[in-house]
Amino acid sequence: MSAIRREEIIGDCRLILGDCLRVLPLVGYAAVLSDPPYGIAYTSGHATDDLWSEQTIRNDQDTRVRDCALARINPEVPMLVFGSRKKEPPSGTKMVLVWDKGGALGMGDLSLPWKPSSEEIYVLGTGFVGTRDGSNVVYHPPVQSMAKNGRLHPNEKPVGLLAKLMRKLPDGVILDPFMGSGSCGEACMKAGRGFIGIEEDEKYFNIAVDRLTKVARQGDLFAGAAA
Repeated sequence: MSAIRREEIIGDCRLILGDCLRVLPLVGYAAVLSDPPYGIAYTSGHATDDLWSEQTIRNDQDTRVRDCALARINPEVPMLVFGSRKKEPPSGTKMVLVWDKGGALGMGDLSLPWKPSSEEIYVLGTGFVGTRDGSNVVYHPPVQSMAKNGRLHPNEKPVGLLAKLMRKLPDGVILDPFMGSGSCGEACMKAGRGFIGIEEDEKYFNIAVDRLTKVARQGDLFAGAAA
């Protein structure tokens, strides 16, 4: 069976349905921005049969898939990879960024008088760009809605946060080997950047295709109005 089960091209975005461990050797890229399974056996209490394909995150039982995928990526390119403090950072991590979500939404340890309001982002590889104009704490509100209100993935990342992170990545195609619902693809499309997204779950792949198709149409409408 071919490593690429299906492929869709939407503008400068290339979406691939397949196992990233098999697809990664077949694609080229300038940088990586990705939200892989954290390895924490996440369970969602808000999944729905018609939107989220699983109550759990695929391959989230441990960090093996994350680590195997990163081992297949060129170590000379810059990588920003989301993760959890509950697990060891990937091998080769040079720095940890903290995503500050603002108002605390999580439950956490109910015996403690604080709610968790941050996640980690691991910095790997070389070739980052830009000036040292900020700290390692990056503020952006999370995606607030639940599945019934339009949230596309249980761990969906906000497009605005991804746009902030992309500013430190060099020109060229950005790769997301764990594309999910396509948030990184939307950020790339809105920034006019090339994107390659790989997703193993066909339901999420279809969601990403529909999402980026709509974003591309909106861009065409704005371009037509400006003309």
